[in-house]
Amino acid sequence: MSAQFLSRWSVIGVEGDDAVTFLQSQLSNDIAGMAESQLRMAGLCTAKGRLLGSFFMLRQGKQVFLVCRKETVAALVKRLSMFVLRSKCKVRDCAAEYQVTFKADTTPALPMRVQWDEHGHATASLRAIGAVTPGFQLVATSEQADQAHADDEFEYALQQLGIAYVSQPTVEMFVPQGINFDLVGGVSFSKGCYPGQEIVARSHYLGKVKRRVFQASTGALPTVTAGQDVWLEGKENDPAGTVATAVQFNGQQHLLIELPVDDAERADAAFAIKTDTGVVALKVQAPPYDVHQKGNVFE
Repeated sequence: MSAQFLSRWSVIGVEGDDAVTFLQSQLSNDIAGMAESQLRMAGLCTAKGRLLGSFFMLRQGKQVFLVCRKETVAALVKRLSMFVLRSKCKVRDCAAEYQVTFKADTTPALPMRVQWDEHGHATASLRAIGAVTPGFQLVATSEQADQAHADDEFEYALQQLGIAYVSQPTVEMFVPQGINFDLVGGVSFSKGCYPGQEIVARSHYLGKVKRRVFQASTGALPTVTAGQDVWLEGKENDPAGTVATAVQFNGQQHLLIELPVDDAERADAAFAIKTDTGVVALKVQAPPYDVHQKGNVFE
């Protein structure tokens, strides 16, 4: 059976003698200490600690692949290329050479791992959801992929795991902790400097994080999109939070929404999204890990 294409996802390639050291100075996670068999997440932040993009990182020798939402690729390539300077590496859009496809493995697989084949293709595994371990494959564009798109299935799996990501509507909206990126293994607090590092570290070490991502669901209509405001009943003067990710799957919309932790954990809290055609009530619940924990809950 041929793989199912992910039309909303693409890949950035960074290659050259200094590719790893360059990205080590730019991204929120440790890539210098990352083995080729590991899958890690990372973010690219502004100097104010706001996420410009988020990635799944794969490393093979002097080449690093950054899998992210397709509509963010051009701006991220341009941003990273601005800081290459004298580093011996090149940042490029690899959509013409590689495609991202979805996989859902029913055989046991190690979480957050990558397998490379003799053709340089990668098979990446995420965390298990019940008996299924979702993931993705990075293959040459010459390989045959099913015309059916599996973006909804893949993004639903991410929502179920509590893994948020940056899409075009949410660029510069969140600090990494705001979308639980520190909890799911997207931030290293020991790797050294990168843009926004001081702000991200301050939020980690000084007191508790006040805003986190929670899971939510609602009916199929009206359509909810990333970046929309979320409102708390009784506090209509200002939005309580923001939709980080949204996907339609099995007749429902499945969301990750950034909210104040104290409000989200109230038993009587009622959240909704206002649209042109009405108010969408949300069923909110905690992600499948403790939002009060410090560090990577996936380790």
